[in-house]
Amino acid sequence: MIMWTEVDKRSGVAYTLEIEPEDIPVKGNAMASGDDKEDKKVEDWINRQLRSGNLWAWCTVVCTARLGDKEGRDTLGACSYKSTAQFIQPGGYWKDMKAQALADLVSKK
Repeated sequence: MIMWTEVDKRSGVAYTLEIEPEDIPVKGNAMASGDDKEDKKVEDWINRQLRSGNLWAWCTVVCTARLGDKEGRDTLGACSYKSTAQFIQPGGYWKDMKAQALADLVSKK
């Protein structure tokens, strides 16, 4: 499901952010703090969010960089966020994923 699209005005590269359901189980993978109580709290939150329809709670994120008929991709699994806005905030993974997708795109020219 496409959640965000942006175009770099300088290069013309279009970036899309998609999320897909995560196949990795929440239990034992969402949190491994060593504190079973805290881990369960996080797992329970994720499961409640998923039941309420928040796909961001446990997903795989795919960033695609497109220019003409070429595209590059980067993927990040086992993600848990509240929203698209939280994921794309400065200092997060979105900037890094765009750079990786662009590098993949450039390698295909």
